[in-house]
Amino acid sequence: MTTEATTYDKKFNAQRGAQRAGLKPGEFEVFKTPDGRFGWRAITESETAISITDPALANHPIAQTNAACWPSVPKTGKRKAIIEQAQAGALPAAPDFSKPTHARFRAKLAKLVALAEAGDVEGLTAIEINPVSTSPKAMARYRDLALIAIEAGRTSA
Repeated sequence: MTTEATTYDKKFNAQRGAQRAGLKPGEFEVFKTPDGRFGWRAITESETAISITDPALANHPIAQTNAACWPSVPKTGKRKAIIEQAQAGALPAAPDFSKPTHARFRAKLAKLVALAEAGDVEGLTAIEINPVSTSPKAMARYRDLALIAIEAGRTSA
């Protein structure tokens, strides 16, 4: 059985040691020793965990600076933003097929872009894409987003 006096090479191992001693997450804290190793200690009832919303830290200048940097709303991911734009009716940007790897797929991509700009849903769905490599996967993603954008444009009009 591990004790609080045991030190570990990695933080994860210290966490495992505390859990092996019967403590649940939140009942112990992991700390770094002066020699660069990690240890753990149980949090007693008299000790309180440090809170970011601690009123004592509210007037601290570094805490105020950090709080000003925090986003007020969660950051939207790149993929989610692209899907939301398509759902709003905006056609997605065509993938960049300028590298030699994509050379044999450029004609098919040009056809997809032309059909998407024309708003031809039947033409877009008729084109078969076997998404087995990066180029066809990018074309399939573009086609699917274009279909979403075209349908969104039709319902809003």
